[in-house]
Amino acid sequence: MTEIQKLVQETLIGKPEDEQQIFEKCLRLVGSNRSPRDQALGFCLLSRMVIKCSPQTLRAVQTRLAHRFAQISDHFQMSGCLFVREVLVRNPQAGELHSPTVFRIILNIIDAAVQSQDPDHCGLAAELFGLRVSNQNLTMLLNTLEMLLTATGKIKNVSKDVLQLSTLGVTSHRQSLTNILFEILAVSLGYSTKPGLFVDRKEIIRIVEMGIRNPPTRSIAFSCLRSMCVNTKYSLIPMIGRIVSTLISELESPDVDLMKTLAFICRTYGPLTSTLHKHFYVIFTSLKKPIHELEYGSHVADLLSTIIESAGGVIKPEVLVAVQKAVCESAMMHPDSAHYIQMLAAFLALNNEFVPAPLHVARAISSRSRAKCEHSHRLRALCNVASRPRTTDLANVKTAKKTLVLTEENTIEAAMEEPKDVQDSEDVKEEEEPEEMEPEVVVVVEEEIPVAAPRKKKNSESIPAPKKKKKVAPPPQNVKTDLLEGEASVEDILDLFDMS
Repeated sequence: MTEIQKLVQETLIGKPEDEQQIFEKCLRLVGSNRSPRDQALGFCLLSRMVIKCSPQTLRAVQTRLAHRFAQISDHFQMSGCLFVREVLVRNPQAGELHSPTVFRIILNIIDAAVQSQDPDHCGLAAELFGLRVSNQNLTMLLNTLEMLLTATGKIKNVSKDVLQLSTLGVTSHRQSLTNILFEILAVSLGYSTKPGLFVDRKEIIRIVEMGIRNPPTRSIAFSCLRSMCVNTKYSLIPMIGRIVSTLISELESPDVDLMKTLAFICRTYGPLTSTLHKHFYVIFTSLKKPIHELEYGSHVADLLSTIIESAGGVIKPEVLVAVQKAVCESAMMHPDSAHYIQMLAAFLALNNEFVPAPLHVARAISSRSRAKCEHSHRLRALCNVASRPRTTDLANVKTAKKTLVLTEENTIEAAMEEPKDVQDSEDVKEEEEPEEMEPEVVVVVEEEIPVAAPRKKKNSESIPAPKKKKKVAPPPQNVKTDLLEGEASVEDILDLFDMS
C-alpha cells in the first residue's frame, strides 16, 4: 500500500488524537512542489478532515489552512474551492480575515462556470457567494445584472461598481453569465438573514422584472423570483401585489414558467394575500386550449383549485358558476383527466351558498373515471360525504332503540288518557245540570196545565183559537236559579205560550 493510500485510509478511520498529524501529511500534499493531481487530492483530503475534525484541532491548524487561500486564488481549482467552502462553513471568521482573497476565488469560479457551463461549478459558485454575501457584494451583483440586461453591444467600459469578471466583456458568454448571476442572486437571498445585511427589495424586483421581459433569461428570472418568495417570505408581502400585477400582464403569452410561478405564489402566500383571487376569471379566460391539452395544465389546475377552495367566498357567484359549467362540460368529455378531477373536488369543497355544488356530475365522473391519482380518491371521498345521510344520534344502537320504544309507549299512553279525562268532565257536567233544572220543571208543569193542549196541533198560529175567559193567575213565585250560558228562564218559556 502506497503512502497516499495509507493517508486516504487514515482520513477515513483515523483516531482523534492523530488528527493534527494527518493534517500535516495532507498539507504536504498541496505544496508547490507537488503535481496538480497530488494537489487536487490533497485539497480533497483536507476538506474531509475539516468536516470531521474536532474544534480544538481545527483551532490549532486554522492559520495554516487559511494560508492556502492565496494558492487557490492564483488559478481555478475545483478541489481547492471545495476546501474553501468547508473552511468557511466551519470557521466563518476565516472569510472575514481573508476577505479579498476569498472574493477573488469566488470570481475565478464564476468565470470557470461561465466557460464550462457545468452545473456543479454553477452551484458551488452560488454557494460560495452566498456564504460571503454582504451589502457591497449584493449591490455589485445587481449592478452587473442590470448592465448585462440593458447592454445592446459589446461591454467596453466596466466601472468598479460591478463584478470584475474576465467573461463580462465577452459577447458570446453574456447569456450564460446572466443565467449564472441570476442563480447566484437566488441562492444569496437564502443567506440574507445575516445581521447587518440590508436587502433592497424594490431594486431586486426591478432587476427580476427586466429578466422576465427578456426572453433568453425569462426562465431563470422566474426561478429567481420563486427563490426570493421562499427566502424573504413575509417581508415581501408589501410588494406582492406589484409582482402579481406584473405576472398577470404576461398572460398574453403564457408558458410553463409563468403558470408555475403563479401557482407557487398562490400556495406560498394564499390567494387573498397575493391578490390572485381578483384575477381568477382573467387567468381562466387567458387559456388558449383546454386544460388537459396544455403543457402547463397541472400548474393551471393547482392555481385555480387553490383559489376556488381558499377564496371562493369573495369571488362573484356568477364567475364561479361560469367556470364550474365549463369545467363540468370538459370533465364529462374527459373523465380520466386528473386536472378536471382536481377542479371538481375543489368545487365540491367550495363554501359559497350561492354556487350549487356539482354533486351529480362529480358522482358520474367518479364512477366512470379510471384515474388512480390522489385527486380521484379525494373526489370520491367528497362525493360520499356530501351524499350520505346525516346521523345526529351517535349512541349505542340497542340503547337508542330502547329509548325510542319507551318514548313511543309514553306518547300512546298520554294520548289514551286525554279522552278519558274529557269524557269524565262531560259526565260530571251532565249530572250537575239536572239538579239545577228540577225547580224550573216543576213550576212549568203546575202553571201551564190549562195551556198545554195547543202544543199538540201543528200550525197553531194560523188557526184562530176560541176565546176564553182569562183566569187570574196567582202572583208568580220568585224562583232564583243559576242559568248556564244559552239556557232560557221560566219567564221566557211562559211568554212563548202567551196567546194574547
